Amino acid sequence: MWVSTAAAQHFYRNEFDLAHVRDPKLAQTRSHAEAMLVPTRVSDVSVEDACRDISRWLETVTATGERGWRFRAARDTISLVGNLSLLVIIAASLYRESAACAGGAGHDAASRTRGAASVNTPFDVPWADWLLLGLEGLKGVVTQSLGSPTLIRHHAADEILKRMEAACRLLETCVAIPQTTPSSWRNRLGALARSRDVATLFTLSNTAVPPARLALWLPSWFRGPSAAMDGYRGYLRVAGLMLDSFRAMTSLVGTWARNAAFADDAHGLAQRWQALNERLALVPCGDEARVLARVTRVKDLAAHCDTALLAEIASRAALCERLLTSREPLQAGEIARVCESFDVTAYPVCVDARTRLSLSPAESPWGRRWAEDGWRNRPATPVRATYRLLLSYQHWSSALLERLLTPSQCTEAAGRAEGRAVPGGAPRAGDPPGIARAPGGVVYVDIDSTRV
Repeated sequence: MWVSTAAAQHFYRNEFDLAHVRDPKLAQTRSHAEAMLVPTRVSDVSVEDACRDISRWLETVTATGERGWRFRAARDTISLVGNLSLLVIIAASLYRESAACAGGAGHDAASRTRGAASVNTPFDVPWADWLLLGLEGLKGVVTQSLGSPTLIRHHAADEILKRMEAACRLLETCVAIPQTTPSSWRNRLGALARSRDVATLFTLSNTAVPPARLALWLPSWFRGPSAAMDGYRGYLRVAGLMLDSFRAMTSLVGTWARNAAFADDAHGLAQRWQALNERLALVPCGDEARVLARVTRVKDLAAHCDTALLAEIASRAALCERLLTSREPLQAGEIARVCESFDVTAYPVCVDARTRLSLSPAESPWGRRWAEDGWRNRPATPVRATYRLLLSYQHWSSALLERLLTPSQCTEAAGRAEGRAVPGGAPRAGDPPGIARAPGGVVYVDIDSTRV
């Protein structure tokens, strides 16, 4: 399931791969999983070893989510401290302005306009006001760059846990284990995690503030200052700082809840995999062939279905039973036909030169949709392409920050990306005949191709 997660990605495939490049521990764990898929004639892996491996994998995913949370906590803390500092400076400027207008004249429209205009130059000293404006812009650049490390790590952790949970549900069906329901604590974490959606709304609202401030400022370069325009700019500056503060607070709550949900899901999955292995050990000898056939069908589903489609199949008992009891190996066309008979549409897409199925039409990293036999543009493609450019900028700008914050990990990741730490799956020059390599670079003897 872990190894097939990358092929199940669509728009965020680049982010999933980048998480494994920048998080060497995550990449090492996936290489270990790939090594276990090496074809061998005799299995020397005990059930206890497999359970320990799965527990370690889940711990690695949890640690990846924790590192993502630390980046987000740093980003939002910088935003909050910077915004509150600016608001304090502005409040002090407004207090001085109101004190200067004391005596009855401080409540008319003109004085209020002058007060709002003073927000743009709170120190009333050119170099200090320009320095403050530069620091405000620098804060925006730094916080924008710190968004990528959390995005890639939390996306990878979320996709891996979702896919392993779907696999666990399918395998539990093979041995008739009742499916568990989420705890009330997990449901509360899910509700809190929706604060990220509120943070997105604040982000979208705040995105319009800097262009509006610039549009109000440009006329003063040619026609001279305008008290009304300067007042509107002051209002927008305060509104932008407050919107960004609300975004930072809701983002902190939502990201913390999501990270806590990762830990809770990983802990629950470790217990379920342990129970699944214990149940498999109790399968009667006469029933082993039937159970193994069902497990093989689960592997077929994992090879052809994305995570959303796997979860949908696992949630429908009749559909799941129909697919798991198939006597022939499941291919993409057969899976799609069976799903269609149960009112579930499986959309085909060509990924890595193989036909795979997804619950919704597959989307490329640039916002194009797969239709019939190729990628096609759609009305939302320009918007998604613009978002892809923003993500690319964030990934590029965060590379230096990650290298400074985690130099040892990034050095190892760079070697991994260049092929020094983790070579490709092709045989190397000098490998003796019969030697093959798994996708992660693990060496094994290919018995079928070795002449004896």
